[in-house]
Amino acid sequence: MPDEIIYKEGQRFQFQITNKLVLPGTDEANFILLGPDQKKYLLPEQYYENYHLKVGQTITCTIDKVNCSGKIFLEPDHPYYKIGERYDFLVLRLAEQENFLGRTQLIAWVRDLHGLEWSCPIDKAEDIEPGYSYLACRVERIKKGELILSLPAMTNRFTSLKAGVIYSFKLQDIKTFENEEFYVLKDTIGNFHRLPLLHYIHYGFKPGQNLEAMVVKYKPNGECVIEPVHPFYKIGESYSFKYSSLQKTVDLFGRVEAVITVIDLFGQEIRVKPQTWQTQLDTYNPETINCLVQNFRKGRPVLVNIEENK
Repeated sequence: MPDEIIYKEGQRFQFQITNKLVLPGTDEANFILLGPDQKKYLLPEQYYENYHLKVGQTITCTIDKVNCSGKIFLEPDHPYYKIGERYDFLVLRLAEQENFLGRTQLIAWVRDLHGLEWSCPIDKAEDIEPGYSYLACRVERIKKGELILSLPAMTNRFTSLKAGVIYSFKLQDIKTFENEEFYVLKDTIGNFHRLPLLHYIHYGFKPGQNLEAMVVKYKPNGECVIEPVHPFYKIGESYSFKYSSLQKTVDLFGRVEAVITVIDLFGQEIRVKPQTWQTQLDTYNPETINCLVQNFRKGRPVLVNIEENK
């Protein structure tokens, strides 16, 4: 048995397709993948029909997401398109959509080599003739087989703030866009950004105030994802969190999956992965659990359970 592998988002590993399985009570077909840790994982077939995946094949997958309970979500390599590379796509039609500031955003709908259609934000329509023109789009991301495209020249004009850096913003206003309330933030350069109100209402932000926030990443349309500095917790520091529950479930392969729920300073439920010794106890009901703040996501701390077995 190989050593336990701690999967992290963005890592790439080879998996072998060993079988197919239809989930009980559904008609959803899944490939069963055997990972480098000799554990089995499910990959929904419906998103990857054009990948021509077959039992017995070895494929490379990116760890797309690891949720708070340790569940792994995989994204197999596209048979042709590679993330970060540019490709020529035929433009099928042009469209307009309104952005969060009420301004018009141009969209080009393009066709890939499988005949599937994807959208790509553009800043001008001159010299683009649908049905004849091609756009050199960059593949920013592939999720569930869907291509997320951008125009590098357009994106670069908006990415004046660097990802991973904390900047000062002024909270200008609160608006509603596509049935979602959000804060309008203005950076020191004069660009506007949005921040979902729902995820940060407990921070107590008010229009007119200044706040510190980190630029997490950029979307293909040039918008940046922003995570405000938490008013209490700090990355790399450990804190005691109120214990709520430990839940265990058994997956389709007979593995016991467990998750601990703790309560943060604002009363929010945060799920963390338990340690093996915590799941093996007949009863486990501590008052608090010591956790390390690893990151923040949508106003919630991402925690690592560092409780010691006493």
